[in-house]
Amino acid sequence: MKAKISLNRDEVVASALRIVDEQGLDALTVRRVADEFGVTPMALYWHFSNKDALLDAVGDAVVAGLRLPDLALDLEHYLGEAMTALVDVMRAHPRAASLLPHRILLTDPGREITEATLDKLMTAGFDVDKAAAVAHYAMMIATTLVAAEPGAETSIKPADRGAALEAKLALLQSLPADRYPRLRVAAPAMVECGDSDEYYADAVGIFVAGVMADARALTS
Repeated sequence: MKAKISLNRDEVVASALRIVDEQGLDALTVRRVADEFGVTPMALYWHFSNKDALLDAVGDAVVAGLRLPDLALDLEHYLGEAMTALVDVMRAHPRAASLLPHRILLTDPGREITEATLDKLMTAGFDVDKAAAVAHYAMMIATTLVAAEPGAETSIKPADRGAALEAKLALLQSLPADRYPRLRVAAPAMVECGDSDEYYADAVGIFVAGVMADARALTS
């Protein structure tokens, strides 16, 4: 008689996250995870009512790794640390990045970093609506930076990545030189990041500089 397998919820979520990391969100199904444990899909419904519930748990698992900045930092440095923390947690699981905007306020780490960000902004003079907008911008910009990092191609299978990049580069470099000279010369950098760390650091710096310009305008 085959022994009954007792499923641990955390192990199921870890398995689901691994599938997403390796193959993307579309590859994740309740059946696929069940197969990983050698059980029927019905065995997973004790923990997750459907695929959406499993995806929520995957998103929460990613947010759980969020590093909270030092609350003693001033607005400029806090924003830089908060944005970097968002980027870092998504860079660890880029194919799951699109899950975070929907889960960030439904987890303790997400609520804590948002509460602190709103407090820093309001203390600096931003009204409630503007502070909320800036916090939202931070989340969405971080998500887009990771999900659309040049060369990462998180929407396609890893095995197809090289061919997709080559095709994109060839297309850009085939454009008429008289109409698109700058685009042609910048094509390699547009298609693939030369330095991912610099790409993210520059983007965070630009975002923070914009917010700080607004902050200074409030007190001028």
